[in-house]
Amino acid sequence: MKRHLPDGQRGMTLIEILLVIAITAILSSTGISSWQNYRQRAALEQSSAGLLAFLTRVQAAAHWRNQTYLLQVGKRGDRGCVAVNQTKRDGECDSDSGLRFVLSEPSLGLEVSHSDLGFGFYGVRNTAGTGHIVVFNQAGRVRLILSAKGRLRRCSESINGQQPYLPGVASC
Repeated sequence: MKRHLPDGQRGMTLIEILLVIAITAILSSTGISSWQNYRQRAALEQSSAGLLAFLTRVQAAAHWRNQTYLLQVGKRGDRGCVAVNQTKRDGECDSDSGLRFVLSEPSLGLEVSHSDLGFGFYGVRNTAGTGHIVVFNQAGRVRLILSAKGRLRRCSESINGQQPYLPGVASC
């Protein structure tokens, strides 16, 4: 049932409706991809900040107890994790101290590179075994660096010469 509008028109044409649907579809698709990219960047930034806080807590515990805490990177189910042990172990994130950090999302991964002396914290004079852990996903890569003097820092790596936008994370 079509009514005549005061100016003589009889509603919207098919072309106008299709144009509105096309514009809505374009805006929705760009919005969804932007939202997914934002979520990946937020998960990367938050997980790397959580891992940095965990490592700081482990460092403080090693210094307080004057004990050696070695870090082991592995998987717990489908998620990456970092476990803390007093001796070197080969296992899937087993921890004799009960200290363990598990990544919040399965899309996040962990890589580790360290010296042969052992990657971890030594209670004596608050020193550490050097190395770094990289937390990564499709949005980018964040490196957590552990120096011999026990300094912990976090920076974002460039990918193909481009620096990803991660607020609050300095570039390497």
